Amino acid sequence: MKFQDAERVVADLPAPHIPASRGRVLYEHIRKQRPENLLELGTARGGSAVFIAAALEANGKGHLTSVDSSRWKWRKPTPEEFLDGSGVGNRVTLDKRFSTYTWFLKTELEACLDEAGVVRPKYDFIFLDGAKNWSTDGLAVVIAERLLRPGGWLLLDDLGWSYEQDVDSAWHYEIEIGKLSTEERVQPHLRAAFDLLVRTNPAFDYFLIQDGWWGWARKSADADRPVNGTARTATIKFQSTRASSRRLNRIRALVRKF
Repeated sequence: MKFQDAERVVADLPAPHIPASRGRVLYEHIRKQRPENLLELGTARGGSAVFIAAALEANGKGHLTSVDSSRWKWRKPTPEEFLDGSGVGNRVTLDKRFSTYTWFLKTELEACLDEAGVVRPKYDFIFLDGAKNWSTDGLAVVIAERLLRPGGWLLLDDLGWSYEQDVDSAWHYEIEIGKLSTEERVQPHLRAAFDLLVRTNPAFDYFLIQDGWWGWARKSADADRPVNGTARTATIKFQSTRASSRRLNRIRALVRKF
């Protein structure tokens, strides 16, 4: 499926889902890298799953497993209905067996253990776009790396997202905002996960931050070799816009205020 066709499919889908501009980046990455076994953590309504599946269809191979919580009930349309009518639903398996995708990851770790107790990774690409919370997503990125094949890519959405800036209600995914500390409200949780858990992990050798919002990390081709406690040399790149710089300045101002 061409990107323009996927864009038309997603255009009328109610939020939340990634915008078409990021959908294009995702689509083009998959067309270029040609991953075959993909994992999405956080389905929501299924918009990003369509962009991913469209690229897989254009490649002629590959399958996406998209995981979401059994607690969330998206309607009009449901993710199942949307994907079934997208024309690329055959490229996607939805998994809502558990209340959190971290438990799904736990079951994947168990399934990937060999007789010697070694994890044999299975995914070529993992996209995290879910809770936006340190407690959930911090664990998720640690397990995701274990399940990611050498040479595969991990992508984190919402690096700049914070409860203070982006939530206008008292609750967000069962998190009561008023009970969070100032630091927990103001600081972006996914940026902390990327900086503290992903970029410090010697299994990754290349990092890219786009517009302060998306964080990419490539697992080293020799990540399955011992490194004797020494981090491999990694390449870090930043792509930013004036808008993301202004957003970062607002976050810094809020931190100083409190």
